[in-house]
Amino acid sequence: MDIKNENTWLLQGDCIQRMEEIPDGSVDLVVADIPYDEVNRKSSGLRTLDKGVADIKTFDINDCLDVLFTKFNGSCYIFCGISQISTINDYFRNKGLTTRLCQWEKSNPSPMNGDKLWLSGSEFCLFARKPKATFNRHCEKPIWKFPVGRSKLHPTEKPVKLMEYIIESSSNLGDTVLDFTMGSGTTGVACMKTGRRFIGIELDKSYFNIARERIEEVLTCAN
Repeated sequence: MDIKNENTWLLQGDCIQRMEEIPDGSVDLVVADIPYDEVNRKSSGLRTLDKGVADIKTFDINDCLDVLFTKFNGSCYIFCGISQISTINDYFRNKGLTTRLCQWEKSNPSPMNGDKLWLSGSEFCLFARKPKATFNRHCEKPIWKFPVGRSKLHPTEKPVKLMEYIIESSSNLGDTVLDFTMGSGTTGVACMKTGRRFIGIELDKSYFNIARERIEEVLTCAN
């Protein structure tokens, strides 16, 4: 089921196990959206969401970061849940990396439960930078305003334009980008649109196939 060619390397399976196959130091940038493990829950009297397997944590974060740290030589962006921020931040700080907490501000948040509490209008991303990592912005705040996508290919899918912005911020043409929790392949699509190489890992077979088809479609259109 794996696919490997000049532009992409797609691996289906456990992210920790499959990352071991990637040569150390061969990744220029990491952009990943891990399961938050906080959305699926019993109702507290409000309308609730069910993100299915997309919200279920299937790996130990520290074990994952131990392997991930050896693979990249630039920067790392990890979208994560509120309860996961400190764990990821502390890990990278203890490794001597510079970190920032970034925020995706949704320009069109869902109005669900808006009559009872503040809208869910933000998601957070932990940024960590190794020495000499590429950075192509100048004096910008880590607050990114982009609309929520409505494709429904994946319950936690991020907008392609947001991922393009992040990728262009911390990598150059021809660089290799890794997403170890690929989902429906939005990071991969953004890589193809911005001239980067892409390595993607996804545990769920159905999402893996969706990602493969989306990435292949972009490459076909480009040719």
